[in-house]
Amino acid sequence: VVLMVVGIALFALTDVTTKWLSAGYGAAQVIAMRCGTALVVAGPIAWRQGGIAPRRLPLHLLRGGLIVCAAFSFFHAFARLPLFEAYVVSFTAPFMTMALAVPFLGEEVGASAWAWAGLGFGGVMIAVAPGLTGAGSAIGYGAALLGTASYAGMKIVTRRLGTGEGLAAAMAVPAALGVVVAGPLAAATWVTPPTEDAALLVLNGALWGIGNAVVTAAVRAAEASRIAPI
Repeated sequence: VVLMVVGIALFALTDVTTKWLSAGYGAAQVIAMRCGTALVVAGPIAWRQGGIAPRRLPLHLLRGGLIVCAAFSFFHAFARLPLFEAYVVSFTAPFMTMALAVPFLGEEVGASAWAWAGLGFGGVMIAVAPGLTGAGSAIGYGAALLGTASYAGMKIVTRRLGTGEGLAAAMAVPAALGVVVAGPLAAATWVTPPTEDAALLVLNGALWGIGNAVVTAAVRAAEASRIAPI
């Protein structure tokens, strides 16, 4: 639970920097820089730790694809919506996670978990209701929903993978996949950032990479139904 709280705090900082960067840079450039930063750190550590077992690679690729999909989706959501409106959509993730945990992980989700998730989501709705007009971009809301579903799916796949590899390996695959997907698109539309923006791009990548590693550790340590409401 503590790891999940820390991970969500790191993701919140990532989202704020992403919102800031979205005003001047495209999704591909931000995500390529983000994943490149994470790969530079996680790749050598994963290599020294023995990499990934070939038989587990398909699940790692599926998990990496979901993480990259969430990154692109949330970027477009944050670029088109006020941050709090995108967050209202993203806070449906606990319901999706717990619903997926039943058929795919065989976990039992108790009434208390549903109640806590509902209470948290209700609190968010109350907090933003005065300014929540619902008049934002339909593409933005759709992107936020797709990102939320991808994030929920990522937690289920992470739990399914277990602890066969270290956290560095768990981050190296999605980071490498993000570079492969976003890199060519970023090169075609590259905007040379000034020094302060370059530092912010690297910070965005560091926060994203550490946040994913911490959330991965949390998902490994507790059942999805236990941490989803957090």
